[in-house]
Amino acid sequence: MEPHSFEQDGIVYEVRFERTPEGWIARIRPEDGTQAHVFAFPNGVGFDPDDVRGSLIAGCEAAVARIPRRAPTRH
Repeated sequence: MEPHSFEQDGIVYEVRFERTPEGWIARIRPEDGTQAHVFAFPNGVGFDPDDVRGSLIAGCEAAVARIPRRAPTRH
């Protein structure tokens, strides 16, 4: 599946998807970051069978909203 990019709270994220026998793995990385957040989406409930990509993207956007943000640093 092709990668997907989206913006949330002023940060652009890139998502790469990988199909596994158990479902999908999504690696979400801020565009300017090196650290990725990995989420697993198992087969079954929650996927629109006519739009799996849309379901995965919606899940990734919801997951990013729940990732704790680091507190700003003072220099």
